[in-house]
Amino acid sequence: MFIEYTFSMDDGKVLSYKVEFDRTRDRILDKNIYPAWTQLDFHQCSNCPLNLKEYSHCPVAIDAHEIVLGFAEVLSCKEADIRVITLEREYFKHTDVQTGLRALIGFVMASSPCPILHPLRGMAYYHLPFASLDEIVFRVASAYLLHQYYLHKKGKPVDLEFEGLKDNFKILQSLNYHFSDRIRAACDADANLNVLATLFTISSMLSLSLDKHLQKLEYLFD
Repeated sequence: MFIEYTFSMDDGKVLSYKVEFDRTRDRILDKNIYPAWTQLDFHQCSNCPLNLKEYSHCPVAIDAHEIVLGFAEVLSCKEADIRVITLEREYFKHTDVQTGLRALIGFVMASSPCPILHPLRGMAYYHLPFASLDEIVFRVASAYLLHQYYLHKKGKPVDLEFEGLKDNFKILQSLNYHFSDRIRAACDADANLNVLATLFTISSMLSLSLDKHLQKLEYLFD
């Protein structure tokens, strides 16, 4: 399974990335091949469970580094035709670069081998580009409840109050904060930084006011 993003910008520049859902790499990589900001101990997340004896690089940084470098000098406000191709369908939107890059980086992060991001793999597998905040809430809440169903089938405790989901968003806040420090070291323009800032904002918002956003969707089930 793969996803392909193509950004055709108004100035003629074209950037294209094909990302496989399942990506395997050695845990110890040659430090001369990848940028220094991808190394595990470079602004390593405070809650990162990985250690330097087993991993030389941050899995998310390795997966995202070609994309980050490609947009290193691109401003987030630049307009582009963004085409997304999956095995099942094709999406298209003319919008600012930041919107498309947020979707692409979001997929890369959620499908990476990072243990913190592992709960998002189901969302990544059924990736929805250009999702609105309401769509994000609907998808995240639905995926979380499906996970609770599988826990129930195994006779394990379940959480129907979304407390675990709120905790997950708090953890994502920390990850996005530290990962933005990596990105800041990698690029001069603002597209990549704005993407991480947006992801941080969404995580923060949903950790604090998830109940409010869920209430907005209640009318769909009346």
